[in-house]
Amino acid sequence: MRYALAGDEPEAAPTQPAATQPAPGQTGGPAPSGPATEPAGTAEPPPASLATPVVVGRIGLGQEPEGVAVAPDNKTIYVADQSSKDVHVVDVASKQVQVVKVPNTPRFLALSADGGRLYVSLFESDFTGNGMAVIDTANRTLLKTIRTGPRPFEPTVAPDGKVWLPIHNGARVEIYDDKSLTEAGRISVPPNPHWIAFTPDGRTAFTANHESSQISVVNVADRLVLKNFRVGKSPHALAVTPDGEKLAVTNYDLDTVEIYDTGDQRLIHKVNVGREPQAVTISSDGRHAYVVNEGSDNLSVIDLNTGKVVSTVAVGDSPRVNAISPDGLRLYVTDGRGKTVTVLRTTEK
Repeated sequence: MRYALAGDEPEAAPTQPAATQPAPGQTGGPAPSGPATEPAGTAEPPPASLATPVVVGRIGLGQEPEGVAVAPDNKTIYVADQSSKDVHVVDVASKQVQVVKVPNTPRFLALSADGGRLYVSLFESDFTGNGMAVIDTANRTLLKTIRTGPRPFEPTVAPDGKVWLPIHNGARVEIYDDKSLTEAGRISVPPNPHWIAFTPDGRTAFTANHESSQISVVNVADRLVLKNFRVGKSPHALAVTPDGEKLAVTNYDLDTVEIYDTGDQRLIHKVNVGREPQAVTISSDGRHAYVVNEGSDNLSVIDLNTGKVVSTVAVGDSPRVNAISPDGLRLYVTDGRGKTVTVLRTTEK
């Protein structure tokens, strides 16, 4: 178990991506499956999302909340406090907060499918202390800290359970086995990846490569980059609709969001939003994209069918990341300078 990462030396970003390094013996992601069927009948469809989400509260915590994730039971949220070495565990009903210490500054978060493990990217402002903390959410303890490449951004848990970690200053994605918590492979992508999203069937991954203004399309089974395609400018985050048909990309330096067909990467819509769109989340019914505009202190809501902004909702100061609850009822937005998490109701319930 490693804790002392603060003295790591920074690693320079390469100007050209290196060759792909797949791990031996890798198999593909799970095959697509239909809706879960219970003995009593088919699972209920997701609730209809609101065109104008409603702010229902704010939770004050930390010094600079950044990454956020919601537990599978919808009762707990996890928040990375970027100006400390704390990950906050928040009971949604009571607003009570517990803190799990990590060895370096936490940035972004991802939860395992069962909610048992929280993966936290770490690095300091001078690009030292690069790592990924693994937290046992049941006991709220730090299990392990893994040394990673320089400036790891938003971790994403693949449908097969492995953790894909974009390494910003390394122009690569590092893949970690969820059982052994050791590195299982690397994929080189153009500079410099911020975000990763998977299609629901687990067969395709997309990476947002900020400095190169490109998206990489990755075949998950053999970990090969099939295609790099250009987007507007400075793609920061991306999200795939629940049906796997559309990809939403935030262009941070253009104040736009682009919607692509995931199959042929055809541009469907280009949408003007607020200033410095950082993060994007899709409603559980797949109808709306919720876009965090860091420079405008608001949230743009896009109708994905029409490609139009249908509402703009004020949130806190310098919003950073958002996450929707698995039941589709609540959206959580971290307000970095506001030191709050804004809670929005996204359905009639």
